[in-house]
Amino acid sequence: MPQTPPTPQPHRPAFDSLLMINQVVGPLARELMEHLSACGIRCRALTGWVDARERADLPFEVLKAKPLVKRPAWKRLWSWGLFTAQAKLAAIRLRRTPMLVTTNPPWPMLAMPMLKRLTGLRYVLLVYDIYPDVMEQMGLCRHDSLLARLWRRWSRKAMLKAEGVITLGPHMAATLRRHLREGEDVAIETIPNWADTDFIRPLDKADNPFAREHGLTDKFVVAYSGALGATHDIDSIIAAAEMLNDLPDVQFLIIGEGTRRAEIEALVAKRNLPNLKLLPFQPLERVPYSLAAADCLIVCLGEGYEGLSVPSKTYYALAAGAAVLAISPKDTELTDLVEQFACGLHVPPRSGPALAEAIRRLRSDGQLLANFKAASRKAAEEHFSRKIVTERYRRYLAECFAPPADR
Repeated sequence: MPQTPPTPQPHRPAFDSLLMINQVVGPLARELMEHLSACGIRCRALTGWVDARERADLPFEVLKAKPLVKRPAWKRLWSWGLFTAQAKLAAIRLRRTPMLVTTNPPWPMLAMPMLKRLTGLRYVLLVYDIYPDVMEQMGLCRHDSLLARLWRRWSRKAMLKAEGVITLGPHMAATLRRHLREGEDVAIETIPNWADTDFIRPLDKADNPFAREHGLTDKFVVAYSGALGATHDIDSIIAAAEMLNDLPDVQFLIIGEGTRRAEIEALVAKRNLPNLKLLPFQPLERVPYSLAAADCLIVCLGEGYEGLSVPSKTYYALAAGAAVLAISPKDTELTDLVEQFACGLHVPPRSGPALAEAIRRLRSDGQLLANFKAASRKAAEEHFSRKIVTERYRRYLAECFAPPADR
């Protein structure tokens, strides 16, 4: 008699649950968790804050923890410590759940090797910013200090014991490898940040309510949208605006908040720059319009931070179809992107004249500007869209957490 064929089994993902440890679940982390949840993975997030109006609307479970307190510095460290303690307890309680451990804050990853040895848990590291290197650059510790040497040792162990390591680009991966000893190797996956290309998209200024409200429909708009902190080269933007006062059709926008907000307001008022508007952060529903109003969007990476971080606003600039003006040192993820996709110009840090010259060039060469803008949107759609990059995460995590025989 012919044998009855076996009943087909329903497809199951390579891993069916995930705990994300992340003190601040912003838009990108939320969108990643939404994608994984839509793929049938039961997701939980241990976090102090999540980017959502109503947690009930989220497709993943939120485990409430200590929120981040940014200032003063001692309160930030205190909030890091409390969150790290909560992360350890959650990791022990959910030790059979695969974990995605972020560097937000940077301390929970350092505890993972010990917890793995004690409980057998499995984790993947997601490195947004590289510590202690960032703290050294900020002047908070010396490279040869005991703290820095111990931190690198713990970072090295965390990478060696992880199922996988993810960071944002090749320069950051190279920095992480310098934490390792000679002869050691860790396969580091580079996955960039992204933008929601359905939410952020190009829009003609005549149809843009933000552009109409601020009188930008017939202007050449150069915008910066983001934090106004010590590491952001706002001084070059102000200097360039002063140098381009002779071009009445050029309008600068600085949109944001931060520690230097009051100082920048005073500086703009003192220099009497009618071609520069300083605006607060825009409500989420207005962000697509404020970004799309720009012909050029400025993205800054401070000196000394090359290989340590990548500005996430880069991908929003691409999605908006703006030419990118990359103020940064050479040989960074930012300069590589501008060169690879031919979507803008690189400007050295702390150089108002160089920024002014780049803006003059784009204003006077309409074809070059159009090419850059089209290339930006194309890069966003083909390489840095929410759907494409979050799926890269899913595939990589599935590979990391697959049973040994399936790898």
